[in-house]
Amino acid sequence: MVNKVDCICQVLEPIDEFFSITEFERFQEYLNGLTASGELREIPVKQKYAGFPEQWFRCKDCGGVWRLVHPDFPFKGIWRRV
Repeated sequence: MVNKVDCICQVLEPIDEFFSITEFERFQEYLNGLTASGELREIPVKQKYAGFPEQWFRCKDCGGVWRLVHPDFPFKGIWRRV
């Protein structure tokens, strides 16, 4: 029997830091694909993470919210559920 994924939040995992700008850019492209397919929708940021540039995304199925905080040296950025 094949495991069924009910929502994208079941496969998304937190990222504590991006190891390079290239890795961050690849992850942004992955998120662009998820927003283009409708799995995630970008929503307004309600509370900034220490003033760094960031984006919030809501899951279309469960309503879970994720934040992408952009790296700004020496801070390496994060991806985690709000």
